[in-house]
Amino acid sequence: MEEKSIITKEELLQKAKELVESEDLSNILSQVRNLKKQWRRTGSEDDESYYDKQLSDEFYGYIDKLTARESEIFASVEEKKNDIINKAKALLVNPNYKKATVQMNELFDEWKEAGRADKEKDDELWEQFREVRNQFFANKKAYFEGLSETFAQNQAAKEALIEKAKEANKLENFKEITGIMNDLMEQWKQTGSAGRDHDDELWSAFSAERKAFFKNRNAYYEGLRQTFAERAEKKREIIADAKKCLARSEFTEEEIEEVKGLRARWKEVGNAGRDHEDELWNEFNSILNKYFENLRFYKD
Repeated sequence: MEEKSIITKEELLQKAKELVESEDLSNILSQVRNLKKQWRRTGSEDDESYYDKQLSDEFYGYIDKLTARESEIFASVEEKKNDIINKAKALLVNPNYKKATVQMNELFDEWKEAGRADKEKDDELWEQFREVRNQFFANKKAYFEGLSETFAQNQAAKEALIEKAKEANKLENFKEITGIMNDLMEQWKQTGSAGRDHDDELWSAFSAERKAFFKNRNAYYEGLRQTFAERAEKKREIIADAKKCLARSEFTEEEIEEVKGLRARWKEVGNAGRDHEDELWNEFNSILNKYFENLRFYKD
């Protein structure tokens, strides 16, 4: 039993020596109290041997040195805690609350590990830190409450844009619809997030209306191109008939009426599109003008 006690005292003595040599002042006083408590458990001083007394004198010598560093320790703890308070205050300024909350909790862990200054100062520092933490979490709560209101407003605004897109898709003038859809897209971009619980769903609904518009517009213009192509072909046929009349130039009543009828046929066909209409008309009109010029010459 005595041998075990000696070994324990030697271990405690070594720990006390290491504390004296250590530059890390955090929690030294609590470690000193713990070492003294463990030392007392090793046995009564009345039963100490000479070696025991040597160990005891050396141990308490280290303890006295550590206790003498109390003011230095308190100053170190105070410095650490002031640094923690300043870091906490920095998190109050335009924070990313997800990241800042993790950092605030880390600072709280650092606070607990920093040790204690003298009671009066420690209480004062804790009150400062507690106020900053309370302010941070109050700001966070207000931010997310305001964010919820903003999300609701943005959701309502985007739902209104979706309805306008639906109404636009009921129109028949694709030039008008294109202008409306482009304007709605700009408004959508300028409208903020409605929150991740709604953003994807809202965009899917709005995007569906845009896709329907593009599909309908493409189908319309494809049909228009086909119509223009068919009209252009019919007008080429009319031009061919006009050329035959010009080449024949018999100037009978039947032929003259046929030529006049070509103009009526031309109007009935309709516009052949800007890519062909002017060119076809110029060719057709020049043939008819030539025919009637020849007719006047014939009559004269």
